[in-house]
Amino acid sequence: MYDRILGGLVGAAAGDAMGAATEARTTEQIIEYFGHEVTDFEKPPMDTFGAGNVPGQLTDDFSSAYFVARHIADNHGEVTKEIVQEALIDWSEHAVFFDRFAGPTTRLAIRRYKGEQIERSGGVELVTRQATNGAAMKISPIGLLNAGNIGQAVKDAVTVTMVTHDNYLALSGACAVAAAVSRAVMPDADVYHVLHAGLYGAREGERIGREVARDVAGPSVAKRMEMAIDIGLGRGTPREKMVEIGHRIGAGLHVSEAIPSAFGLFAANGGDALGSVVGAVNVGYDTDTIATMSGAIAGTLRGAGAYPVHFLPTLQEANHLDIEKLARDLTEIAQDRLRKHKGGDADE
Repeated sequence: MYDRILGGLVGAAAGDAMGAATEARTTEQIIEYFGHEVTDFEKPPMDTFGAGNVPGQLTDDFSSAYFVARHIADNHGEVTKEIVQEALIDWSEHAVFFDRFAGPTTRLAIRRYKGEQIERSGGVELVTRQATNGAAMKISPIGLLNAGNIGQAVKDAVTVTMVTHDNYLALSGACAVAAAVSRAVMPDADVYHVLHAGLYGAREGERIGREVARDVAGPSVAKRMEMAIDIGLGRGTPREKMVEIGHRIGAGLHVSEAIPSAFGLFAANGGDALGSVVGAVNVGYDTDTIATMSGAIAGTLRGAGAYPVHFLPTLQEANHLDIEKLARDLTEIAQDRLRKHKGGDADE
């Protein structure tokens, strides 16, 4: 279990750092600039959000996930809105991750939690009605905590998501990722099981979201996931499928593009740990976020040993984060939760 949980963290972090170098470019522009598809850590160009980062340095995607997971672990695995709020406030004090990268929805929520009075305006209302991928990008540790307990992973994902993105589409996307990662931790998991769990999470998240969260404009995450997975499992090479997913599903900021693309690219690469990240890094547009999610899912399924040996030390050194310790702490909590979950099933 430790190897899978560490793999999920390494995959998500590597996807974020690698995608920082290709974000906002098309596949063709990525190859034109770097001379090849990006398959390792690169220094982000000066015309990207990641400008100034060293190879392996994170953006908001995995750094926010790390802080949320660290605070939950420090509170013995308890998942409450108060703990998530504290984690995000802590994260916002780290300028290297927050100041250049945090999205508008998350920024607005954190300002409120810090006690700032924000006047209602058209701009504020527009921000709060956007179904972006900002919740799903940081949700994978919730799946790791709830190894094999997809129902609890969905429940905890709702709690975390509602802190910043209280709309039903964001809930659908976040629950999809959390459920897939939860299933991927288990030793009997395969690509089919993980995809099935992701679709269940998306549908369940949408159902719950329609009861507890805001209605927002946008396509169904679950239905877009079905389309992306069909492409990923269809004929063609992983690269051909990557291009098709980019053109037909999209790889943008909206939750109904980013999350389906992450699952489609995972399927297109047969769940391969590095291939799933590389596909997301080179699909174009919001590459760091999509690669964070596809890396989390595939890395959990295949384990940390599936990544090049330099990935973990590079990520830890570039960001001054102890990913290994977080993995050990999450593993301890996940094992304890799994024992209790199985005991509950037996009692029933």
